[in-house]
Amino acid sequence: MEILRGRNKYKMHLVMHKNQHLQKYLPETVLWNKENFVRMLSNHHSVVVKPNNGKQGQSIYFVEKEKEKYAVKINKKKIVFQNTQDVYDYLNKGASKREFIIQEEVNLAKIDGRRFDFRIIVQRKTRGHPWEVTGILVRKGGKGYKVTNRRRHGTALSLEDALKKINLPESAKEKKVKEIKNVSLLAARTLGRSFPNQRIFGVDIGMNEDGSLYVFELNRWPLLGGFRSLKDKSQINRIMSYKQRS
Repeated sequence: MEILRGRNKYKMHLVMHKNQHLQKYLPETVLWNKENFVRMLSNHHSVVVKPNNGKQGQSIYFVEKEKEKYAVKINKKKIVFQNTQDVYDYLNKGASKREFIIQEEVNLAKIDGRRFDFRIIVQRKTRGHPWEVTGILVRKGGKGYKVTNRRRHGTALSLEDALKKINLPESAKEKKVKEIKNVSLLAARTLGRSFPNQRIFGVDIGMNEDGSLYVFELNRWPLLGGFRSLKDKSQINRIMSYKQRS
């Protein structure tokens, strides 16, 4: 088992991809280069280009086919290019300064017309204890934004409030929450072997319109402001009690 350090998203993806049970939950992810970029754009309607070690939704580019052209979206800004070479040249100015990855974009389901995803906190009390889900919330994107984090005007919703608005049959909602928890635990157990001292992961999971789930990434140092913002403090209290254990 490879021991990892830092926040190398691509290496973490490769470790998770070795687990057969996780593979169907992982969007296709490759390192940035021209060959990969052209292939990904030919295989997918839209892709996400982002730093391999990025955080807090910074420097994320969404590239989407629009008829015979290509649109690049950065936050609320949109730039249209005539061909893949022009798109590549534009993105490579930023991608050449640090390592980037390319990930197929998931057509996220929406709440109130805005994209959303799930942030799940998975923790263990000590290295020898099992991983447990200690918190789940829903992040609803800000108006006009594709990313969902709070730095880009996203909103944290309790799972209970979000479920009332999610477009799934009532009978399917409980099963979906169970699946989200199981996938998060599976991902944490898998990556935990490569980070033997890790005791917390923030798991980011997206859901498309048909209810399929996708693990975007695991954060080793997840921000907890969304949980602190919720009216019900039981989750943040549980998370902090685990963090404070020696």
